[in-house]
Amino acid sequence: MARPKKFDDETRAALIRDAADQVVTGGVESVSLRPLAAKHGVSTTAIYTMFGSRGALIGAVIRESVRNFIESQESVPVTGDPLTDILELGRAYRGWALTYPALYNVMMGRGGKRPNIKFENFTEEPPHGVSSRAAIDTLLRRVDDCMKAGVLGDFPLNEVVYSIWAGVHGWVSMEVTRPALVGQSADEAFERYMLSLVRAWPPVK
Repeated sequence: MARPKKFDDETRAALIRDAADQVVTGGVESVSLRPLAAKHGVSTTAIYTMFGSRGALIGAVIRESVRNFIESQESVPVTGDPLTDILELGRAYRGWALTYPALYNVMMGRGGKRPNIKFENFTEEPPHGVSSRAAIDTLLRRVDDCMKAGVLGDFPLNEVVYSIWAGVHGWVSMEVTRPALVGQSADEAFERYMLSLVRAWPPVK
């Protein structure tokens, strides 16, 4: 027997989306089941039936955020210019985080209290680990292309990849939680920083 409409997958997806909107607007603490239920014509009991708890709903938001973040990284086109491809990947990382700062913080294991959420209880790798791995795997392919093209030096691949990823992640994490650089263009500053990360691994002459 088909589930009643209030329990269908479309409603479940809409609840996750709207809970994510609440996180974006007011942080994790702002997620409230009553207005979500009223908006979709269901009871809070129906939400508990679908997700199990408010914390489980927020967990679903985290997983959806990870999926969206991974898609944003994997959708960065390969231009044929390996250096441009690395820079574009960094821009996409920063662009996603600045567009969804609350989701970024939650995804990375920050963002305030998360009732009933313990990353060690996830049946799969923790969300921040999944997102990090996706970013690194995509970057690895771009860095490998640069090395093969002679744009970067013949250094250990993982060493270069983790250095660039850690640099971008650190910069973006600070920018998400702090005001932009005073008296400077944040975009231009990030571009200079990205270039400095790449130039740290020049071809050996």
